[in-house]
This record gives sequence, structure tokens and C-alpha cells, in this order.
Amino acid sequence: MDQQCFNAKAEMVPETTAAAGFIASLLRTRGFLTEPQLQRFSQSLQEALADHYKQHWFPDRPQKGSGYRCIRINHEMDPLIGKSASQIGLSSQQLFHLLPKELTLWIDPFEVSYRIGEDGSTCVLYETEAPAAATTTTSSNGSSYNPVLMCKQQFLMGRRSPPKNYLMTVSS
Repeated sequence: MDQQCFNAKAEMVPETTAAAGFIASLLRTRGFLTEPQLQRFSQSLQEALADHYKQHWFPDRPQKGSGYRCIRINHEMDPLIGKSASQIGLSSQQLFHLLPKELTLWIDPFEVSYRIGEDGSTCVLYETEAPAAATTTTSSNGSSYNPVLMCKQQFLMGRRSPPKNYLMTVSS
């Protein structure tokens, strides 16, 4: 492996770790897999992502190659997830049962985000400039909330798709 590819793989470790950990956490919620299986899956997926993205990682232009780095489950299993799952004995049918029917995961330099469902909200899993726990927004009534934590809370409560965001305008 040349030095440039090694550097790219090393630079994307936090992002690939966040993405693989997220998919493993989705699998964990069903209680079907053992912790060693989940760890093996996560490690395999991290390595597959890093290898797949090594020529498509541009920290100076994070959006370049974003479509290539998109993980997608939508009537078909993403091949990188499928390959890692097969290494721990999971079939595609089992994966479809354990994971959301619609999942999009964007793995970009400095940010990893996801959406569950076609019309779900996009939630940030990892962000380097502003840690997720410190990100707050002020609502129209003046109270502050953390949109990332709200998405995580919805995920933990078992929602399959976060609610749509609606914007109401009033004219006089």
C-alpha cells in the first residue's frame, strides 16, 4: 500500500469507526448477536469502508465523492454491510430483518450522518468541529434543544423513521 493510501485510511478512522459502530448498534438492539460477533462485524466493516474509500477521501473537499461513500439499504443490502455480516454468519435475509428497511448513511471527512426512512430527518452521528453533545439550537419559543440528541432519543425509543420536519409560516 502506498503512503498516500495509508494516510487516507488513517485519516478516516474516526468516521469509519462511527459508521461501523452505528450499524453494529442497530444490530445490537435486536439481541440476536453476541458481543464478540458484533465486535467482529464492526471491525470487518471498518476495514471494508477504509479500503473501499481510500481513493475517494478528500479532507480538503469533504463533499467530493460523497455519493460514492454513501451506504444504502433500500430493497437491496449494501454490499459492504453484506460482506461484513457474512463473516459472522448472517445471511441477507437475517440482515433485512435486523436492520431498518430504509437506511442511508453518509460517511464524509469530518462528518457521519444518517437517515432512517425515505422521509426521515437527517441526524449527525459524528462531527469533528462541533461535538454532537455540544450542538444546540434555539426553537421558535426560545427554548434550546439538541437536534442530534433528539434523533438519538427517537432511535432509542424504537422509532423506525424520525418525524418529518415541518415549517409553518404565518402571513398577515
